[in-house]
Amino acid sequence: MPRGLVAEWSGEGQYPTAVEARDGDLVLEGVWKGYSRGGEWTGVLEDVSFEVVAGEVVAIVGSRLEGKTTLLKIAAGVERPDKGSVSLGAQRLTDLGDRARSRMLGREIVWVDRKGPELEVEASRFMGWPLAMDGRRHAERLAVQALELVGARECVGRRWGELSNWQQVLVGLARAFAGSPQVVVIDDLFDGLGGRRTEEASDLLRTLVESSDPRCGVLMSVSDIESALFADRVFSLTRKGALKLMSDGPPGDADVIPFPKNLRADGG
Repeated sequence: MPRGLVAEWSGEGQYPTAVEARDGDLVLEGVWKGYSRGGEWTGVLEDVSFEVVAGEVVAIVGSRLEGKTTLLKIAAGVERPDKGSVSLGAQRLTDLGDRARSRMLGREIVWVDRKGPELEVEASRFMGWPLAMDGRRHAERLAVQALELVGARECVGRRWGELSNWQQVLVGLARAFAGSPQVVVIDDLFDGLGGRRTEEASDLLRTLVESSDPRCGVLMSVSDIESALFADRVFSLTRKGALKLMSDGPPGDADVIPFPKNLRADGG
């Protein structure tokens, strides 16, 4: 696929067509990744290509150890692929050095998971770290405003280890949107919440996306399809590391589509 073009699903047979990449779109093209384990090479991702358009939520469904965290880390610029490219608008992340990618991470692209900080610091300070280049007080003020926005004002001044699972999710979402990023990458943040809390977190995430300015795209991993019912598109990873489209729209029970046997989401 030519640089600057991404795969977009046409609706008729779900075949991909080439469209020009736009500002704020996250594009992965031909991504491969593997590891050497016990002297043997193990493939994790195989020729994966897809895009996250500004303003949409894309979910990757998969169990643990199936490669979805690796895929998300590559998309966020945390890891490099063995082969292929990752671009945010006109900026090709895979062409950048480690320092340049680190500057983007936490500002243009935000990574969110449930691990929290290694040091036991206050939640508002942890949230403000990626924005500290604009001044610590400014960053912490944005963090407090974001906590208030998600209804977690009580977390200000409390350390990460003192927060409940639900509060950690709220802090994670507040941290993601505090600095008006272009893309938010969320790894298993909603796992283990239960049905009601998962629905509340999903509604909150959708509200944050729709109110973001400029409009932000979200790439997230979930362990089951029920946690992705609000997503605009849903993919799953196969055991061989290829990506398959499960739903080209919010996946209600009636519109989860069978994927064409002769076509992968990477256009292969």
